[in-house]
Amino acid sequence: MRKIGINRLRICNIRRETAAKQASGEEGTAIVIALLIMLLLMGFVALAVSRTSNEIVASANDAAETRTFEATQASLEIMTQNFDKIFDTKLNPDTADITRVEGQFPDGPDGFTNDYDFNQRIIKSRDSEMVIMTGQQFQGLSALRDEWELDSTATDKNNGVQVRLKRKFFNNRIPIFQFGVFYEDDLEFHPGPRFDFGGRVHTNKNLFLRANELYFDSKISSVGEIFTDVMRNGNSTGGYVNTIHIKNGSGTYVNLDFNMGSVLRDVAVGSPKINEPDMPVAYANANWATYQALFDGNLLANQRRLDLPLRVASGMSGAALDYIEIIKRGKEPGDLFNDDSGTAASPSILPVTAATADTVITAQERFSNKNGIRVSLADSKAKLPGCASGIGTNAVTTACGVRLDGDAAGDGDTSSSFESRGYRPRPMKDGYQATRINGERFHRGTSAETWIKIETVRFDLATNTVVTQDITHDLLSLGVTSPAPVIIAAGSTVFSIQGYGNTDSRSIFKLQRFIFGNGRVEAADTNFISMSTWNGVNYNYVIPAANDGALKKVDDGPCASLTTTDINYHCHSYSGLQFGDHQDHWKQTTIGTSTDTHWIVPFPIKMFDVREGVYNDSISLSATYGATIPWAGVMSLVDVDIANLKRFLDGNFDASMPDGTPYHAANGASLTADAIPDANGWVLYISDRRGDFDFDGEYDMEDVYGNNDGILQFGEDVNDNGILEADYAKEAPRYTGSGSSIAKGIAATLEQKFYRRGVRLINAQTLPGFYDAVTPENTKGFTVASENGIYVLGNFNATGISAVGTPTASVQYIPQNTTAHVPASIAADAVTILSNAWSDGNGFANAFNRGGRSASETTIRFAMIAGDARSSLIEAGEPDQGGGDLQLTGGVHNFKRFLETWGTRLNYSGSMINLYNARNNNAPFKCCTNVYSPPTRNWVFDSSFLNPNRLPPGTPFFQTIQLTGFQRMD
Repeated sequence: MRKIGINRLRICNIRRETAAKQASGEEGTAIVIALLIMLLLMGFVALAVSRTSNEIVASANDAAETRTFEATQASLEIMTQNFDKIFDTKLNPDTADITRVEGQFPDGPDGFTNDYDFNQRIIKSRDSEMVIMTGQQFQGLSALRDEWELDSTATDKNNGVQVRLKRKFFNNRIPIFQFGVFYEDDLEFHPGPRFDFGGRVHTNKNLFLRANELYFDSKISSVGEIFTDVMRNGNSTGGYVNTIHIKNGSGTYVNLDFNMGSVLRDVAVGSPKINEPDMPVAYANANWATYQALFDGNLLANQRRLDLPLRVASGMSGAALDYIEIIKRGKEPGDLFNDDSGTAASPSILPVTAATADTVITAQERFSNKNGIRVSLADSKAKLPGCASGIGTNAVTTACGVRLDGDAAGDGDTSSSFESRGYRPRPMKDGYQATRINGERFHRGTSAETWIKIETVRFDLATNTVVTQDITHDLLSLGVTSPAPVIIAAGSTVFSIQGYGNTDSRSIFKLQRFIFGNGRVEAADTNFISMSTWNGVNYNYVIPAANDGALKKVDDGPCASLTTTDINYHCHSYSGLQFGDHQDHWKQTTIGTSTDTHWIVPFPIKMFDVREGVYNDSISLSATYGATIPWAGVMSLVDVDIANLKRFLDGNFDASMPDGTPYHAANGASLTADAIPDANGWVLYISDRRGDFDFDGEYDMEDVYGNNDGILQFGEDVNDNGILEADYAKEAPRYTGSGSSIAKGIAATLEQKFYRRGVRLINAQTLPGFYDAVTPENTKGFTVASENGIYVLGNFNATGISAVGTPTASVQYIPQNTTAHVPASIAADAVTILSNAWSDGNGFANAFNRGGRSASETTIRFAMIAGDARSSLIEAGEPDQGGGDLQLTGGVHNFKRFLETWGTRLNYSGSMINLYNARNNNAPFKCCTNVYSPPTRNWVFDSSFLNPNRLPPGTPFFQTIQLTGFQRMD
């Protein structure tokens, strides 16, 4: 019993001790815990303080990295922008281009170059190749594609933070000459013989199909509708069947009948889809989807527009520019321009400022700024490029161009009383001396001088500026005159200028001539022109003392007889015109026999364009004009001798070019061929604005219907400003009435005041440039561009064809794939083809006799950009142009213009691009009573344009950058 109690007590004591110990232990534990907590808190505070410092450092690093990233991005953007510019002027950037772009760093308000070092690299990761584009706007088109990598590393100079970025992209360039036919306007095909041109076809408006045996072997696309049962003027196409053939996806021709268009006039279903004032009313074709499917995507309506950079870029900040700007003169500080705030009769012509100058893209797109040679003519020095001062219309005081109708030096001074007018070309080093300009014939009074400027042109991609050098004296030293021939008949010399020799044999830009053949311009010899016949050919020339033999002096006033012994001067007076020929310009000439000696003088080069001269092709021209011809059709020409230009560019004249010219003074050496800039060849640009009173590069006579009836009609307002422009006081003659016509002899030999100017390409069978089959990228081509109409006389870039086909394939044009097979193009207000048989004399002699202007077979090979007239809807009672196809343009068949009775082949290989309505040669289409009858059109798309190395220089491109990757490298 007692043991149990003891044990209980012991247990109780143990419990007490344990409780005491527990109380004591808990107190200690609490202290320890408290200490631990304090230590932890101190650790947390220390950690927090440490982390805050680290985060501050990290934040600073993040900010530095962010700024460095932004700097690297800016570097990529600058490289992308600058690299993209290169492709506007050349297809393949060279090492110098790449090095230049790699050295152009971002700068500006952020001062990137102050804080960062840049290492920029451009790498071509894939060579150029032709690809078929996919997706949206460019689907189905062939493009020249390169793949590029832009690699940039930016390093912060302050802390060494470094960011490297890489951008990959495709550069797709789609040449406009890839199209067989491209129209910015409505595209029209008209009835005629079989037409099988080939190539891709596109219009940014509507497509009108009416033809006999029309074949398409490539895709046809229209932004607007496809019309098959009505023409653009509203006339029915008639019930033709199975005459239009389009290949399907299998390459089989499928017929497009007259009721298969996307819209129809004669099947009215619902509300009209087309119901505009100057368009045929048309309704949606309920069966269009079915018909369209027959062609497997090769016939497309309602597609997206295809636009060149000129239109896209200008549209970003305002109204899109008209594509006519591509051939217009540029606007740079130092130039004058018409700011459109005045009228044709009272224009506002101002100096170009930085605010009114061309944008970079507009400047790059203009042919006037492409690498090569630029020729400008105007009524004053100030109206030449770069020759205007900062205020008013005063010219710069330094040398700038040459005055042709002033003193012999061409520096702008007016000849004093009794002295002869006319520029004398500088003598060349080898003694060659070209004929002086007969300034008496070019002088048009004190209000309109005659000036010319010739420049080298290079577009500087590094500064986005046009760099030029004046070479006027240099190239004019080669001559300004078409050389006079030596004519031999029956073994005797019947025409030769004494002591003439090889004078003028090197002339490139020809403004005057001594003689022209194959036409009796006047019915008999007159005071104005004489004629002789040798070897069955009529030749026309001017004898200054022709009939009366009177020696008189003329100034700007009426002719007046002189009783003094002053310089001999023969005076003419005709219909209010006074002009004469100073004896300084008389050339002693053998005419007829060796003892029959006369004096002759040079005179301006003129031709008669009957399409431009008359308002209606159905009227009797002989009854209307009698022995005279209308001034409206008398075109003053600059003849460009392409063969002599080739001789110059080949370096044949390098050793003979003159010293003492402005070019020689600026460069310390004479001009050579190597000084002419090129980019895959040369662009020759010509602008002749003599007589362009309001200085806008447009002929102010839009009143082309109804014999100047003064009523604005559809089809007349070609510049879309809502005004019927017709300045009969300063710029244009009327078709008929007082002062509207002139004697043929005067028209053929005297300069005129009207803005009737043209450029003619002669001796162009072989062009400057060459084709390099071994290294194709070395190929150099040749392009001629002008804001005036261009006339192509005779074979161009070809000697003929090796076979006749339907049509002759482009590979059968001669020469083919030799060095002389040059990529070529012509861009102009309009393009008129004159056959190998054309002569100006015959053009004047048979001005109203189409049958007397007979063509011969001619072969031409070039891509063309040109304008046409404007088609319009026929309304009751409205006048028209007569002939056939009333108020129509003549369509693709007549896009190239004609002035002869052909009856033979015109062989043409090229690409036909219509971007605007013509503003200088703006007369409506006329056929076939007085103007011409068509050739046998042996025309074909030049498949060599599908080769990116065989494109003419200055070829416009639809260009798109396609980004394919963006990557941070570290």
